[in-house]
Amino acid sequence: MGFQFYGWQTASVTDDHGLTPREYYLLLSRLWCADTCAPRMRGAWTEENKTLGQCSITAFLMQDIYGGKVYGVPLGDGNFHCFNDVNGCVFDLTSEQFGSEKLDYTHCPEQDRSQHFAKEEKYERYLKLRDALMKARPRISPMDPAHIEIYGRIYAAAFQCPPWNDPWDPKDAEKHVRESMDSAQSYGLEISMDGEVAGFILGSSCLFHDGRAFEIQDLAIDPAWQGRKYASMLLERCKFDLAAQGIRRLMLITSGDGFLPEFYAQHGFRREDEVILMGMQM
Repeated sequence: MGFQFYGWQTASVTDDHGLTPREYYLLLSRLWCADTCAPRMRGAWTEENKTLGQCSITAFLMQDIYGGKVYGVPLGDGNFHCFNDVNGCVFDLTSEQFGSEKLDYTHCPEQDRSQHFAKEEKYERYLKLRDALMKARPRISPMDPAHIEIYGRIYAAAFQCPPWNDPWDPKDAEKHVRESMDSAQSYGLEISMDGEVAGFILGSSCLFHDGRAFEIQDLAIDPAWQGRKYASMLLERCKFDLAAQGIRRLMLITSGDGFLPEFYAQHGFRREDEVILMGMQM
C-alpha cells in the first residue's frame, strides 16, 4: 500500500517486537474508531478518515513503545496536533486527517503527557487504544530454519485455499520452503503472535544487467491468522528492507484470478507488459 502519513519514508525505528511505525500504522488502521476519536470531532469521524481525532492518544502510545518526545503543531484554536520525534526520527501516524494541508513540524512545543491525560475521557480513550493494540501486536523476525516444519504446514494450508486450491502435502511444502531458504541469496521474514508463527515471506535475489532483482517466491499466512494485515505488514517490511539493500526491482508470480492482483496492486505492483510467463508440462 502507499503510505501517506508524514515521515513514513524514514520511520524505520524498531521496537522489541521488530515493528516499525509503518507496521503500527497498519495495525492501528484496524483499531482507530469513533470511540477512540476526540469527542469534539466524533460526529465527523468516518472509516474513510480513520485518523481524525486520534493524534494525542496515538502519539503518546508510540512514545510508550519507542520513547522519544511528543510535540504539538499549534492549530490556532488553542489545540495542538501531536506527533512523535524518536531521536530525530519524526513521524505523524495521524497526519492524513488534514488531507492536502501541509503542517509545519518545526519549532513545535513539547507536549506534556500528564496535562493531556488530566482529561479523564482522553485517558480512557488512550487506555482503550493501548489495550487493543497490545492484544493485536505481532512480532516480525528473520525466518528461522528451526521452524521449517511450521512453514511447510502454513504454506500447505494457505495454498489449499482459494484462489489457488492446490492440494499440497505439508511435507512437500516443507521441502519447497527449505529449497528456497537454502539459496545463498535468500531473504525471509516470519510474523508471529503470542509465540505462534502466523506466516512468512520468502524469496531470493539475482543479478541482472541493470542491478539486482528480487523475486518474492512465497507469501503465506496461516488461514487461522488471515484478515489481520499480516500479509501487508510482511510485504511492506520486505519492500523497505530490500530497498535499503540496494535491490532495484521486485518481482512475483501470482494468480490472475481472485483478490490477489488487487492486493498486490495496492502495494505498488503492476502487471508487466514487457514479459510473459511461458510453461509446459513434462
